[in-house]
Amino acid sequence: MDWRRLRTDGGETEFKTSFESGDGSSHPGPPRFVTVGEGIVDPNGNEMETRDSLAPWNPDSDTTYDWRVLESPPGSTAVPTDGPVAEFEPDVPGEYTLGLEAPDGTHELTVRAFPEADDDAPRPQVELDATVEDGRVSLSATASVVGTGDPDIEFYVDDRHGDVLEADGTIPVSATDEPTRVYAVAVDERHSVPDAVELVPASEGTDTQSVAIEYPFEPPEWAVDAIVYEIFTRRFPDQDDPTFETIADRLDHLEDLGIDVLWLTPFLAAESGFGTPMEAGGPHGYNTTDYFRVDPDLGTMADFEALVDACHERGIRVVFDLVINHTAETHPFYEAAVDESHPDHERYRDWYRWVDFDERDADTYFGWDGIPNLNYANPAVREYLLGVVDFWAGRVDGFRADVAWGVPLSFWTEVSDRLTGRDSDFFLLDETLPSDTEMGGGRFHMHHDDVLHDTLEQLGESVAGDGTDESDETGRKDEEDAVADEFTDSAAGLDTTTADAILEAIEDRQRRGAHPDSEWLLYVENHDTDRYLAEYGRDAQLAAGAATLTLPGSPMLYYGQETGVTGRRDPMNWGAFDEDLLEHYERLIDLRKSHPALQAGADLERIPYEADTAAAVAFARTDSETDRRVVVVLHFGTGTATVELEESVGETDLLIGTDGLEWERTVAVDSVAVLDADGDGHVDGSRTLE
Repeated sequence: MDWRRLRTDGGETEFKTSFESGDGSSHPGPPRFVTVGEGIVDPNGNEMETRDSLAPWNPDSDTTYDWRVLESPPGSTAVPTDGPVAEFEPDVPGEYTLGLEAPDGTHELTVRAFPEADDDAPRPQVELDATVEDGRVSLSATASVVGTGDPDIEFYVDDRHGDVLEADGTIPVSATDEPTRVYAVAVDERHSVPDAVELVPASEGTDTQSVAIEYPFEPPEWAVDAIVYEIFTRRFPDQDDPTFETIADRLDHLEDLGIDVLWLTPFLAAESGFGTPMEAGGPHGYNTTDYFRVDPDLGTMADFEALVDACHERGIRVVFDLVINHTAETHPFYEAAVDESHPDHERYRDWYRWVDFDERDADTYFGWDGIPNLNYANPAVREYLLGVVDFWAGRVDGFRADVAWGVPLSFWTEVSDRLTGRDSDFFLLDETLPSDTEMGGGRFHMHHDDVLHDTLEQLGESVAGDGTDESDETGRKDEEDAVADEFTDSAAGLDTTTADAILEAIEDRQRRGAHPDSEWLLYVENHDTDRYLAEYGRDAQLAAGAATLTLPGSPMLYYGQETGVTGRRDPMNWGAFDEDLLEHYERLIDLRKSHPALQAGADLERIPYEADTAAAVAFARTDSETDRRVVVVLHFGTGTATVELEESVGETDLLIGTDGLEWERTVAVDSVAVLDADGDGHVDGSRTLE
C-alpha cells in the first residue's frame, strides 16, 4: 500500500492509521434504521438533509468491495448502488440483510426500513437497560413520545455478534463470549434514534455466569457539566505576538472564570492564516492546506503540545476543531485533482465531489467558494481522514466536528466507535444546523443547540430592540458570510415574542426525539454569528448569557463575550475588559458550578408566574438527588421587570447575595435573579419555606 501523501511544500509525507474500528475487520458497523422514501443516500447539493452511505470499516484503498442484497421483504426490488461505498433506498418497509463482499469475507448488515412518515410528527425516545439473573440477560426498554402515542419497541443484536437473542427476549450469558451490543428502537408514527447496551463477558478467572452491562452512548462524565470556552485562535492571544505560547500565557483568565473545556478554532496550516482580511472572514483557518502541520505562524507542534499540557495542568480539556468536510482549493490534493498535467491527477480527481468536472465546478454548500467538498464515496478519502482522526485523537481530549452535517453518518459512526472504543473519555461535539437528532446515539455526545440560540436571537430582536450601534461601527452587522444566516429558521413554530420561548426551545428536544444521553451546547454567540452585545444591547446580553448558564445543557462562552468584545472576530480586548460584565459571568459560572439545581442532572420545571413584560420569564430547576431547588427569573428588556410568583422563595438572590424580593413572592429583576425554593411541601400549589 502507498502511504505517501502530498504536502503543501510539494513534498510527501507518510501516515498510517493507528487505531482500529470495531473488531478490525471490514464489517460496516451497527444495524441501520431508516425510512422508506429517505433511505441511505449522499447526493450532491444535499445541504439541509442528513447524508449517509454504506461503507466498509477500516477501508483499504487498494481493496475491492462489493454490496448486494441477501434478504429483503416480499415485493422489494431495491439494490445497493455499485461501488465500495454505496447508497441504498429501501422501497418496501421491513427488514433487509445486505452483504458486503470484502477480502476478509462476507459481512452481513441489517437494514430496518420503517414506513414513510410525517416529518412533523413527534419522534419517540427510547432508553434501553438490561439485568442479569440465573445465567440470562433480560432486556428492558422505556419508550416515550410527546402527545398521545404509545410506541412499540424492537430489539436488534449487532450483526457482528450473531443471533443470540432468543424468542422470550433474553440472551444466555453463555452466548456472550465476546462483547455483544444490543439495540432498542421505539416505533410510533416515526422511529426513534436507537439506544444500546453492551454486554461485556466476565474476565478470565471470574464468574463466567456474569456479564457487565455498559452504556456505550453515554458521554464522558467530565463533559456532562462542562463549561466550554471557544476562542478564535488567531485573535485570542496578544496581537503583538499571537502564538500557542501567548495563548498559554492567557490561560489564567480561563482558570479564574472556571472554564472546563477550551475549544480551539482551526490552527492547522490553512489558506486563511494571519493577514486574511475581515471581508474574507479574517484568519479563520477553516480551509485546510495540510492536516498534519500546525500553522507555523502560531508555532511548532511542540508548542501546541505544550499548550495542551498547560491546559491540563489547570484541569482544562482541549477540543480540536476537526474540519474534514472540505479542504482549501489550494490544498495540494485539490490542485492535483484539477490539473490534468499533474503527475497525481488520476489519484486525486476522485477525492472531491463535482457538479461539473469539465468546468472544474466543485460541489460546495451555499456557494461557499474556495472550500470544495471531499468525496466520501471514495475509500481512499475515508482511509486518509481516519488517519487524520487518529493523529489528532492522540493529542487532544475531543473533537468539535465542523460541518458535521456534510459528512455521511456512516463515517461518524465509525469515528465514534474507533475513538470511544479506545478511550471512553474521548469527547465528540457536532455542528449540525439545523441540529440533527440522528447525530446522537452512537455518533456524537453533544450537539449545538441551534434552536435555543435562534430563540435567543429572535428574542433579542423582538423584546430588546436593536441594541447599540456598535456593530455598525465595527462593520460586523449583517455580514453575509455568517453560517447561521444561511439556514432556515431553527426556532420555527415557537412564539419568540415572549421570553418563555426559551423553555419551549428546551422542551423541543423531546419533540424532536433527541437521544436521552445527548448533551446540548448552549451558546449566545460563536465565530459564525454577530456579537449579541452589539446586536441587541447590554441588558439582553446579560439575560441571554444567564439563560445558557441556568438552563439544562453545557454552557459555552465565545471569547470576549464576558469582557465586552463587540466584533465577531475582533482581537480579544486584553487590558480593556468591561469589568462589570466580567463579574456578571464570573458569578453565573460560580453559581452554576456550585449549586446542584443548576447542573445537568437537575430537572427543568415550568411554574406559574405573572410579569409586567413579555421580556421576562420564570422557571424552576430541581435536583432530585439533593432535593435542592431554585427559581430563576430572567429579563431580556431594559430597566427592571416585576415578576409575581405563586410560590414562596428565599429572599436572597443567590447570584449577587442581596435581596431579590420587593415583597413576598414578587421579584424585581434587571436581567437575572436566582432564588432558593427549598421547601418541605406544597400549600395551595405553592412551595413553602422551612
